[in-house]
Amino acid sequence: MSTSAQSRADLVRHTVYEFALTTVLLFVVVSLVRWLALPGSSLAITDPHILFAVAGAAVAALIAALMYSPPGRASGGHLHPGVTVFLWACGLFPRRAVLPYVTAQLAGSVAGTALAGVVWGEPVRRIGYAAVRPAAGTGAVELFLIEGGALAAVFVAVTLVMTRPALRGLIPAVIGLGVGAVIATLGTVTGASINPARAFGPALLSGHHEHFWNYMIAPLVAPALVGLAHRALSSRGAPEASPAEA
Repeated sequence: MSTSAQSRADLVRHTVYEFALTTVLLFVVVSLVRWLALPGSSLAITDPHILFAVAGAAVAALIAALMYSPPGRASGGHLHPGVTVFLWACGLFPRRAVLPYVTAQLAGSVAGTALAGVVWGEPVRRIGYAAVRPAAGTGAVELFLIEGGALAAVFVAVTLVMTRPALRGLIPAVIGLGVGAVIATLGTVTGASINPARAFGPALLSGHHEHFWNYMIAPLVAPALVGLAHRALSSRGAPEASPAEA
């Protein structure tokens, strides 16, 4: 097989992995909301602060596990269009693979959300397919800045780890912990989506589109800006590695 053909085959395989991984992510996230947030559930947590703390811890472990899994290591385990854009902005990910990855992630978002609806039935429809909502009174600009700023902080932490070869294997853990911390601390304010793939499927299937573009765009702009800044500040001769290579 020629090098170009092998490269195309690898891209197809890795794109399929991204679809599958994001499907699992959304299925588990929607399932968590179904069991932890639905009134009357045997596992329901009525205190919203405790609810988001538990959900944050669970999602942190899930993201790290998916990224460390064999498919995650093969594809890079992005699970998030912002991660793909960040790595491209850093110069660590090919431009031709950005659209296939993002498309796979959004398709996985729909598939995982729909699968949760099939498995759990009416309870998932009652929670609006776990569509993300901000707290009452949270304005569009405030939501954009908080979601974008929180995710930017996560990616700044990732860049600090990326510049230290001995620590690159910790990137999945850093991303998982960062996302989990954001969910635990900001969930009661913004809903703590911080991932277009987290927002897309639930919004599409539930028909709940309030602040939809904020949830889609802020988690792309913030990583892109951090990635461009990292690329501008990093030493041109220093080798870097993406999560796929860690």
